[in-house]
Amino acid sequence: MFYKTEGIVLHGLKYGDNGRIVTVYTESFGRCSFILQGIHTKKSSNKVNLLQPLFLLEIEVDHKQGRELQRARELRANRPYETVPYDIIKSSQAIFLAEFLFKVLKEEEARPELYHFLSHSFQIFDLLRIGVANFHLSFLIQLTRYMGFSPSENYDKSRPFFDMTSGLFISNKPPHLFYLDPSESSIFKTFMTCSYEEMANISLTSSQRNQLQLKLIEYFSLHLGIQLHIKSLNVLREIFS
Repeated sequence: MFYKTEGIVLHGLKYGDNGRIVTVYTESFGRCSFILQGIHTKKSSNKVNLLQPLFLLEIEVDHKQGRELQRARELRANRPYETVPYDIIKSSQAIFLAEFLFKVLKEEEARPELYHFLSHSFQIFDLLRIGVANFHLSFLIQLTRYMGFSPSENYDKSRPFFDMTSGLFISNKPPHLFYLDPSESSIFKTFMTCSYEEMANISLTSSQRNQLQLKLIEYFSLHLGIQLHIKSLNVLREIFS
């Protein structure tokens, strides 16, 4: 039976001469992998340029529960981006975030509130004109709310250290290595309390931005119980150096 759903492109892999396996986070089914045949032929209605990182799609799919690879009959652009594919900073962030989400979003079940957060965030990202370099940092911090390990909002000057294992701001340096120092914690707290539109007010050096990127990846790794290796992080570092 064919269903229509919205989806966000996370990953693509060539399959044979003219096929492609595409992983998409969908509104109706959560994470799904689709096999697309004839994607590189001129007659294909499934245009390969729709399969770029974080592109928003409308998909008609023959979905069967438990099947490893679903079959998509038709793909269409849903809310096409105006700037993301053409801006080097935005496109680099899109590659990074797509890889990150591909590695952390594993549920094959619908979570509409998470899907709507993702879709809404990326539409805002496309429209942003200032503060763009901070988007991925703000996005990852907001994503923690939907992953079940949102940091506590108990920061004040008497609790200047953020303990990443507990998700709490604490008074003294913890007896392990998974924490943010007072300077990092202050920046982290600022991101926690600002919207995407307010990110332009946060001024970071390339060193501060790179360090916060690493700490956020470490924070997700701790709470998901996996070791996240994000290959595209090196590209992001070069863009913001």
